[in-house]
Amino acid sequence: MDQFKKLYQEYCKTYHVEPNELLLGEIQKVSGEDNKTKSLNLSSFNIPESQCSVLGKILTHDFIFTSIHLNDCNLSSDALQALLHGLVTNTTCKTLELKGNGIQGAGTEALAKVLRRNQTLRNLRLEWNQLGTMNSPAFSIFCDALADNKALIELDLRNNDINHVGGSELATALKRNITLRALDLRWNNVGLIGGRALLLLCQTNTTIDDLQLVGNNIPDDIMQSIANALSKNNEQRQMHFGHSQNMAVLSRQLQHVHTEKDREITTTLTRMSIQEQAMLKANKTLTEKLNKLQEALDERKLAFLAVSTRNTSLENDLIESKRQYDDVQSDMKRMEIDKEELIQKIRRECKHEKDELIDIQEKLQRNLNENIENQRRLNEKLHDLERKNDNLQTTIRELQETITINDRNHQIKLTTINDENERLKIKHKEDLKDNELILNRDVQRLKEAHISTEQTFKEQMSKLENIRTSLEREINTLKSTISTQKLTHDEKLQQEKIRIKNEEEKKQQEIEDRLRALTNSKDELESRYNQQLIANRELQQKINFQSVEIETFKRQVDSIQSTVLNYEKKLRSYQKDIDMTDEFKDRIKQLENDLKDQRFTDRHTIRELESRVTELQTTLNHRDQEISRLRHDEEQRLHFLRSAIVDYIGTGAS
Repeated sequence: MDQFKKLYQEYCKTYHVEPNELLLGEIQKVSGEDNKTKSLNLSSFNIPESQCSVLGKILTHDFIFTSIHLNDCNLSSDALQALLHGLVTNTTCKTLELKGNGIQGAGTEALAKVLRRNQTLRNLRLEWNQLGTMNSPAFSIFCDALADNKALIELDLRNNDINHVGGSELATALKRNITLRALDLRWNNVGLIGGRALLLLCQTNTTIDDLQLVGNNIPDDIMQSIANALSKNNEQRQMHFGHSQNMAVLSRQLQHVHTEKDREITTTLTRMSIQEQAMLKANKTLTEKLNKLQEALDERKLAFLAVSTRNTSLENDLIESKRQYDDVQSDMKRMEIDKEELIQKIRRECKHEKDELIDIQEKLQRNLNENIENQRRLNEKLHDLERKNDNLQTTIRELQETITINDRNHQIKLTTINDENERLKIKHKEDLKDNELILNRDVQRLKEAHISTEQTFKEQMSKLENIRTSLEREINTLKSTISTQKLTHDEKLQQEKIRIKNEEEKKQQEIEDRLRALTNSKDELESRYNQQLIANRELQQKINFQSVEIETFKRQVDSIQSTVLNYEKKLRSYQKDIDMTDEFKDRIKQLENDLKDQRFTDRHTIRELESRVTELQTTLNHRDQEISRLRHDEEQRLHFLRSAIVDYIGTGAS
């Protein structure tokens, strides 16, 4: 606003005009207001012609005032032309009021120029002027400009001396206007001829919905028909507005459907690529595991060959002690038979569980959308299993501690045996030199065998831990894939909840039965392990008892008994090594079978995913066809509606 004031003062200096204090006060008053729409109210001001020329120059550059009021200012034609010349290029003013200024002739032509070139003005109030005087063709020019105007919405021409000729010209001009909605012609002299022309205007121009004609000497029947035509125009405009809104809603819905389909396609493609990458990674890890297991198998074979060579070398020495070892051998055979039966039982159970797991996996692939609701329960069960796994880890640690304790006891016994041998060497150097050398070699061999077996046990434990971690990772990857696939089947869940509950309860009972069976088998294994520990303790007690008795025997009997005990320990260690190699072979075979089954299931899942992608593509094609059909039907409906509207308008005009 300060810029407008400075511009006014500069123009006054350039044109050598004194600034009008009233005008400056009005500008200052407007600048003090806070509203966004600024209004310049100069009504009832006596504005000289020089001030009007300055205002016209300023209004060409004005971007502040949206409303200008110049009512009852008694402007001359030159002053009015100067002001309106500034409004020709103005792009801010939307309301112009020129009430009671006696506009006619040149002023009317200036207004016509404004209407022809200004496309911003929306509301023009010209009541109490003399636009309709027929002394000059100015009103015809005004009507032509009004026909070409594309922005004016409201026009007030009350009390402007418009006769029937002016009314007819105004009606013919407004037939070409498509934006004017309200026209006020009250207190003119349009008459019967002008009324008929305006009636024809209302029947042809559907944009005008407000026409005031009081005080124009128009018959009542023509007024009624004009009112009917205006009501029809209003109804048609409302119908057009509703139809445009419906079309906009339909277009938005179609756009939304297209975006949703594009999003679904992109998500499915990204999901497929992620699953392919996961499958490739899983295959790579499985091949690496197979290579590692093959290397471990080769190492086991080499160790087994070394053990067999040692066994052949010791068979000659074991012939003498075989008689005493028969009882122990029979017990070991019985334990081996029990162990084989247990292994066969475990294999059968594992095979049965594997088949059940394969069936469950297929069911999960088919009914993946059915497992979402019970995911929470399964998570709780998984936490329980993790706790059980932690308990098993603690038991494994306890077993390792017991193994270390047994190794420590074995070392202590070896040290005691060495001390006894040293004592026997001091007492009987001449008689037992050969036996001492044999004993030293056997002790050294036992130490090396014990160290090698301990290292192999540690390596096996580390490998088993790696296998367990890899299986946990696979379980986590399967969980992630299940969670991603879960999102795509949320809609089908709502329809199959009732069926899922019954089946999930059955599955839960089956899983609980399996868990009970596994816990029972674990308890049986723990009980058998405790029995073996008890047997080992009894054997240890027997060995201690024999060591006590050996001290009372003769020197030769002591040496023979010590060799027999050493041979028995060697046999136990060799038998344990043989049993461990058999178990590792069975585990390797089982892992190979698991890998084959995993590959088969992975291929099956890939095929199912491909079939799902094709099904989704077909459904998308069907939906696109439906959308195109709906568009075609909507276009036909629009065509029929347009033809019906045209027919209705034609019948109304006739």
